[in-house]
Amino acid sequence: MQIDHVISPSSSIVSPASPTDRFFRRVPKSDSDEDEILAVEPVQDNAAATPDDENQQTVDNSVLPFSDGLEARLFMHFVQKLATWLDLCDPAQSFERIVPARAQSGNCPILLNAILALSARHMSHISNCDYPQSLALQYSQKCFDDLNRILDQPGAILDENLFAAAIILRVLEEMDVKDTGRDLRTHLIGIKRFVEARVESLVPGFVPGSLSAASFWVGLRQEIYSAVMTSQAVHISLLHSLVDRSLKQADDYTWANRAVVHCADVLNFCFGEKSEVGAKRRTEEWVELNRRSKQWIDGLPPSFRPIFDGKGNGAFPHICYWRSCHVIGMQHHLLAELFLVHYDPRPLVNEPDRQLAVSQELTHGSQRRAEWLTGQLQNHIQELVRRVCGIGLSNEWTPPSMFTACMVIAAFGDLFHDRQDQEAMIEILKKTEKDHLRPTEEVQKKMRVTWGWPQHNR
Repeated sequence: MQIDHVISPSSSIVSPASPTDRFFRRVPKSDSDEDEILAVEPVQDNAAATPDDENQQTVDNSVLPFSDGLEARLFMHFVQKLATWLDLCDPAQSFERIVPARAQSGNCPILLNAILALSARHMSHISNCDYPQSLALQYSQKCFDDLNRILDQPGAILDENLFAAAIILRVLEEMDVKDTGRDLRTHLIGIKRFVEARVESLVPGFVPGSLSAASFWVGLRQEIYSAVMTSQAVHISLLHSLVDRSLKQADDYTWANRAVVHCADVLNFCFGEKSEVGAKRRTEEWVELNRRSKQWIDGLPPSFRPIFDGKGNGAFPHICYWRSCHVIGMQHHLLAELFLVHYDPRPLVNEPDRQLAVSQELTHGSQRRAEWLTGQLQNHIQELVRRVCGIGLSNEWTPPSMFTACMVIAAFGDLFHDRQDQEAMIEILKKTEKDHLRPTEEVQKKMRVTWGWPQHNR
């Protein structure tokens, strides 16, 4: 099977609707009911999703109760442990509430198999029980087989349940980097196409509060993670109604999502196409991004104040928040600040080497990078990195806080020269992989080499 086909949308999107799980049905391929395929009956996606959606079905196809105790455990592991990774900035908690409701309905097997695949992979790593990795492969293969049949159907690329399944499978793909040795980005490409299809559709692209909207925000954070780790631009579209760059009063979730969007804008400035942008225009863009960053923090709602912000026991401060959206919002704001400081195109007095380095786009990890960063700039970058890492360690109850800490270590860890700081960063990387199956071995190796650690300490 060609995996690329799984995420390739139909070349002709003719349906102006967005199907949901309630409208998947089995259709005989022939006169025999034994040979059937999944078909999609489109429905207008014009309302926010609720768990009660499944209660309104005229036919009860629910898979509950599970006949297999193992599948029941996998299902609950997703609901109780993994869905919270995705619902960070979603007041509706769509992946904890809506996705399981639709998955158990019996009408969206792809969503159910995606849940079971991710849980099986995660539990095979963290559980004392015997959960073979092959179990995750079995469930994910079922997803691929169904996706291959469905995505060629008109309108399928607009289905929000397929979109959510791609999000879940992307988390699985991120975990599998540990075994494959590289990030295939297969599902990131699929997520990008799901977003593009909604942007280009004749119907409203995204309805706030819908599962498709929740999936977009998770997909954007996934894309940002990949962009930082590979020093590339963000490829997911930001040209639609969900993206809010205003600074008017809003709830905490919206405020956090604005920080995520701003972080994506900054990464696109740093790593996007620059060949046709003159130095003056590029400086103006940087100034505007920097202004927006300051306005975001100046307008921060009082609810974003940490419940504790003080000196930690080690290399990083102790900064505690009480909501996941506060954690993710602040970390992405700090991440954007880091890249703005590092990619500041404005010339500094008596620093021609720095300007040359910026113009040549030195990559992260370059040994020359520290040579053109002044001591003051390095100290500022180190302080920002410490805060991101401190927030991660202080809020492990929301695991993505540790993922973001790993991002800043990968991007800026080479600027730390004190052995105690370096060891503290390695511990974050090790802990994140051990506790959450977020692959960090390559970053660990890269940092040890960059820091010049002796071979026996690597």
